[in-house]
Amino acid sequence: MKKILIVFLFFSSVLFAKNILILNSYHPSFSWTKRQVDAIINTLSLNKNIDIYIEYMDTKRNNPDITYKYKFLTLLKYKYANKKIDLVISTDDNAINFLKDFRNEIFTDSKIVFSGVNNLKVLSDYKKSDITGVYERMTPLINYKVAKKINPNLEKLYLIGDDSVTFEVLKNLVISEFKTLDIPYEFISDKNIDVVTKKLSAKNDNSMAMLIMTARYVDSSNNIIVMEEAIQRISNAYKNPIISTAKVFNKGGKIIGGYVVDGQKQGTLAAKLALEVLEGKQPFTILSGTNSYVFDYDALNYFGIDISKYKFDSKVEIANKPLSFYEYYKQTLIILFIIVLSFLIIFIISIIYNFRLKKVNKRLEKSNKNIQLFIDSILEGVIISKNGFCVDVNKEAIKLLGYKTKKELIGKKLKEFIPASHHDFFTKNKPEESLFIKEDKSEIEVLAMTKDITLEEGIVKVLSFVDLSESKKREKVLFQQSKLASMGEMIGNIAHQWRQPLSAISTASSGLLLQRELNILDDELLHNSLKAILKSTTYLSNTIDDFKNYIKGDKDIQSFKISVAIENTLDLLGATLKNHRINVVKNFEDVEISSCQNEIIQVLINILNNSKDAINQNCKEDKLILIAIKEEQDRVIIDITDNGGGISNNIIDKIFEPYFTTKNKSQGTGLGLYMSYSLITESLGGTIFAQNRTFIYNNKEYMGVNMLITLPKTIKKD
Repeated sequence: MKKILIVFLFFSSVLFAKNILILNSYHPSFSWTKRQVDAIINTLSLNKNIDIYIEYMDTKRNNPDITYKYKFLTLLKYKYANKKIDLVISTDDNAINFLKDFRNEIFTDSKIVFSGVNNLKVLSDYKKSDITGVYERMTPLINYKVAKKINPNLEKLYLIGDDSVTFEVLKNLVISEFKTLDIPYEFISDKNIDVVTKKLSAKNDNSMAMLIMTARYVDSSNNIIVMEEAIQRISNAYKNPIISTAKVFNKGGKIIGGYVVDGQKQGTLAAKLALEVLEGKQPFTILSGTNSYVFDYDALNYFGIDISKYKFDSKVEIANKPLSFYEYYKQTLIILFIIVLSFLIIFIISIIYNFRLKKVNKRLEKSNKNIQLFIDSILEGVIISKNGFCVDVNKEAIKLLGYKTKKELIGKKLKEFIPASHHDFFTKNKPEESLFIKEDKSEIEVLAMTKDITLEEGIVKVLSFVDLSESKKREKVLFQQSKLASMGEMIGNIAHQWRQPLSAISTASSGLLLQRELNILDDELLHNSLKAILKSTTYLSNTIDDFKNYIKGDKDIQSFKISVAIENTLDLLGATLKNHRINVVKNFEDVEISSCQNEIIQVLINILNNSKDAINQNCKEDKLILIAIKEEQDRVIIDITDNGGGISNNIIDKIFEPYFTTKNKSQGTGLGLYMSYSLITESLGGTIFAQNRTFIYNNKEYMGVNMLITLPKTIKKD
């Protein structure tokens, strides 16, 4: 559910995100444009569901004639053919004029927000619901009054500009506002910066200059002059103070400032209007609010002007003012104070921490001793290693490996304790039989397991193991006991099997002797009698061979049909099963396996003997043992079911335990099924499962024990 919600939110943000295009009149390296764009992006970034696109018309460095505009239009059509632009933010006049000229061809449904436009008539060409924005209000009259405050005896004012469309608009504004001016003024403007500076350098009268528009210049070689360089040249050429209508200064120059417009403020206000428009609001156009009194400290100093003695109708900002000692080092002093305070706090905390640490260390030491006592009390050997090297052991591990002290083991490679042929043991996280090398280089059989544990200082490997030497000896004794018990029953079976052929031999030989004495023995009768004797002796010989192979117990891996192993078992048990009138029903699939036939026969003898005893105890007639062979992919299943009445559900799970028997102590050792389980699971790589089962045979229902043996078709040779 959580994943679905995340996917839904992702696609919602993509589907409902608004696309805003910032269309700039000038180029990205133009400082005025850069400040506007940065302010717009920073403000729009507050809304995460907005995708921003930026385009630059570059009209400072290119002539924005109709051909240029059409080529730019073609580019925009191609780029935004499959992109819906919800709103366009234009900066400065050329961009808004472009949108006005091609309103019917591109961005026809987009809302428009302008920034820094000087043409106050721009709204007359749009529906008021489609457009709003921030005007750039140059204030030449207010800046003239600033000049008069600074120089009450001012005789003339020079108005500096370039040849741009914006300058022509502002020029008309100046003429309109200066109608009542009581001193003469003169426009000094040209496309060539060298022409402008030459005129200014010749002015040495009691005058001041005012920057109106200084963004589009070339030099005498027709090289484009950026605004910063143009201002520097103008400042160098003119000897008197220069008033500015925009927030542009050159460090160490003569532009003292004034009541200026600020591109950064324009961008911020325009972006806020754009966010309101996207919310469905219809905000008012901003006519003012980006102007403020800003003066340059260096220029005021250069001309000896104390601006603080003049009164203005709003707050005055001094740009480039050098910081006082406190202001200059304020951040450093704050940092030093924080550092000293931090050290003091750290010192106090460290004292408290050390005090508590001592207490914790005492508890840890006590805890470590308790842990070591606990590890040493474990009956298993325990080796703790890190990066393959022993770091700790318990007493049992020292004892089992034949060492005297822990120091002898610490630092040794873990692989030194295990033969190279058993190193794959480390890759298994389960109990596994293996060999360990003792201090005297002898080997012991162990059951071991490794476990990786993650601690704060890294991953450690815990190896625990127990000595299987005594266990293996006991197991061999158990196997031998089980074998001897089976042999006792086998001898009884052989006695049953030999009774009939021995009787036949005795009868035939007695008949031959009698017929010989009566002189009635002919060749045919002699041949038939000798043939019967030979058949009986062959049967006796085969019985001896089967018994000898069983007793020999070799673990030879060979290919054979599983049905042959079962038939061999039935041959060994045939006489006793027949004597007890037990009917064996066989349902065999023809399956060949590669395994140890002798061990399988031993298991089958144990199971069939148990079934025989249960049937004899609980059934008086219809004695049945059902044996089926079934093939399943790479395994074979032997299904043995009797009708001996079953085993109590309370004890059926215990029948594979050693010395557990349901018979009288005089009849059973409790080892047969235990050894069968060990042979099947450990030696033959299979499984054995016991359950009570009800079944129907010849339309009659029976109840007994079902033994389900699953064996692999192939086992590997040791």
